[in-house]
Amino acid sequence: MNDLFYLSRFFVEFGPFPKKDILDLKKRGLLYSTDYLLAVGGDVWVQIDEWLGSMTAAPVKAAKAATAPKAPAKAATKAPAAKKSKSAA
Repeated sequence: MNDLFYLSRFFVEFGPFPKKDILDLKKRGLLYSTDYLLAVGGDVWVQIDEWLGSMTAAPVKAAKAATAPKAPAKAATKAPAAKKSKSAA
């Protein structure tokens, strides 16, 4: 799989950059949601947020499923006692 990407900001292209550098730029807050990426040899520009979402979507779902805590078993509850009505004398 190709791990080199071009970065486009305001219609100016930069790169190519390795995937790890793109992730580092995002981590450091240097990428904007208006930035786009194109894989070297690819033909479709993808918005950075969409690309990052596709990068983390599967592992996050798998991790949540694997580490989801089990709900505790409910203890048997006793029905509340019926209220006694006052009788008029």
